[in-house]
Amino acid sequence: MIKFLLIIIIILISLALLTKGDSGIINIYYNGTVVAELHNVSEFNLIGDYAGGLKVIGAEYNLSNGHLFLKGNGTIYVYYRATLPKGVIQIQENNNFTISIYLPTNSTITYVTPQPYSFTAINGLYNITFVNVSKVILLYVEAPLPTQKSESTEYQLIILLLIADIVLISLIVYFFFRRRKEARKVELEEEENTELVTDVLDERDKLVLNALKDGSSTLAEIIRKTNLPKATAYRRLKKLVKLGYVEEVRERGKIRYVLKKKD
Repeated sequence: MIKFLLIIIIILISLALLTKGDSGIINIYYNGTVVAELHNVSEFNLIGDYAGGLKVIGAEYNLSNGHLFLKGNGTIYVYYRATLPKGVIQIQENNNFTISIYLPTNSTITYVTPQPYSFTAINGLYNITFVNVSKVILLYVEAPLPTQKSESTEYQLIILLLIADIVLISLIVYFFFRRRKEARKVELEEEENTELVTDVLDERDKLVLNALKDGSSTLAEIIRKTNLPKATAYRRLKKLVKLGYVEEVRERGKIRYVLKKKD
């Protein structure tokens, strides 16, 4: 029983020492939110640059040049938003307070004075607490959070790569067949030129002659009848004219082809 009483006395003495001259509690968040519980205080210095949203409960007040003048006794609650310099939290009050500063857990403190009473982490925030102080300076650096690629971004990248592959393959196939077509065209022209220098009639020559026998007389009609390319049909007609099988007749700016009568 005596041991229990001694423990209670020690706790009460500790609390008395910690709260001696303490005029309340001030909570400052890294995003500029300030919440204060003031005890019998007539003047309160705003922390940072005032950014609006001031609410005072328990007293009348007057705000002037960053100072809040209060008219009331007992406990007063103050809430407002402040603009804080990047990486800097500085408090200068006329009375002693318990001050808690909340920073993201990805922050690194580079300078602090005075020595904090406690340092804890809760709900993704560091809680740095100072007891019975009127002045605090804390400098910190907030590290960037690691970025994570979303699944949708990865899928979009895969789709883009697939589209690029399809386009590339299509271009390769197109140019392959185009070169084959051009090469075949050259072969046919060479074959055609070779056949034109001979006096022997081949299958194409006979197709043209048969078309003429069936009544075709113009280049267009011969092409429709034989299904030969225009250039091939024209060369064959010239060959047949040269060999004496066909006669070229010009009438009123138009050209007709007729079979020559055998003597």
